[in-house]
Amino acid sequence: MEKIAYVYDELHGYVKLAGVFKDIVSTKVFQRLRRIRQLPFAWYVYPGATHTRFSHSLGSMYIADLIARRLSEEGFISKDDVLLVKVSALLHDVAHAPYSHSLEPLLMEWWGREWGDLLEAVITQDPELREVMEKHGVDPSGIVSVLRGRSSCGLLNDMVSSDIDVDRLDYLPRDAYHTGVAYGRIDLHRLVEFLVPGSAGMVVPLKALNALESFYIARLHMYKAVYYHKTITGYQILLRNVYSELAKYRELRDVLETYTDFGGVLRAIREGAYHLWDDSLVSGLLNAALARRVLSPATEDLASKLLSRRGYKAVVNEVKMCWSHRDVAARARELEAFVESEASLVPPRVALFVETVPVYSTERPARVLVEGEERSVIEVEESVMRHVPPYVCFIRLYALPEYVEEVRSALAKFLKH
Repeated sequence: MEKIAYVYDELHGYVKLAGVFKDIVSTKVFQRLRRIRQLPFAWYVYPGATHTRFSHSLGSMYIADLIARRLSEEGFISKDDVLLVKVSALLHDVAHAPYSHSLEPLLMEWWGREWGDLLEAVITQDPELREVMEKHGVDPSGIVSVLRGRSSCGLLNDMVSSDIDVDRLDYLPRDAYHTGVAYGRIDLHRLVEFLVPGSAGMVVPLKALNALESFYIARLHMYKAVYYHKTITGYQILLRNVYSELAKYRELRDVLETYTDFGGVLRAIREGAYHLWDDSLVSGLLNAALARRVLSPATEDLASKLLSRRGYKAVVNEVKMCWSHRDVAARARELEAFVESEASLVPPRVALFVETVPVYSTERPARVLVEGEERSVIEVEESVMRHVPPYVCFIRLYALPEYVEEVRSALAKFLKH
């Protein structure tokens, strides 16, 4: 008799695990996700935001199961497709680096790679994961095709990688639950129940338009209140600065050197050692470096600030809705010129953060079925999304606490000229 496990999830109740799903969850590389936090440094603002990518991955698989089983029962996809999309949803975050989006911009710059390359490498080359998939007849390349939006079946691509995919359908309510940010909640069940196949992927019938609009507005508010909160972003930048310094020290190089280039990471994956690279390893190295006093005074100061929540303060904090990246370009250039003009205010004393984040995809926003015709949500006459700019833009100038007044004073003089 097949062994079945049930995991209780705070959002979805009992999540059933059997067969290939139970075996995947038992692998070392998947168990590693218990040690990768979902929202790095969000706990500095929202103390309850300590949930992990493990629970989010299970939740994404659960939602994928709800949608895929319904589509299979209605004859739109096969049972094999159901298996494929569920495994894809379960594994969509399996490769995330320690501290996720905090460190990944730095790592991708070092490696000259994109996030999808790392995900593909883990899925196709981790020996234990490959063994499990081979045992159950699951093709790793098929999983990668779905996750990278290259599957020949548009429905599968959309379920796992689109403007309104199972990833977002899980993390928005989950992150809202753990942070306590009420306006991150969405009408999940209505969206799951009414998503239907369209000509090239999933579409939302007009009767579920309100749920779709609320999804986008929740996403917008979560960007502003959580994902790009000024304090959270400041500590993510500070961690990147600290990590880049840690990698230079001989006493720490033996551990970190493996992960400073993509070749080293590939070796770790192929040797089945990738699961050791987690939040605990990075935070443990940081603590060990401070305890052993192996860092320079400047690096030790940065690391201490990171641990004691005495990091960057936002001297400039501008958040606006934008119709184009160009809407903030002039202001960004102005602040760049200011930083370059001040010889004493160099990184990491100051840090400039400019980000243009899409509220909805301008190339392929969700589609709505109106009287048998598929339209982009921003083309539907009664949709409020027609009037919402596609981007939320963040421009921030950060300074370490001891330089805040100096930066403010220098900036005021610079702008007068």
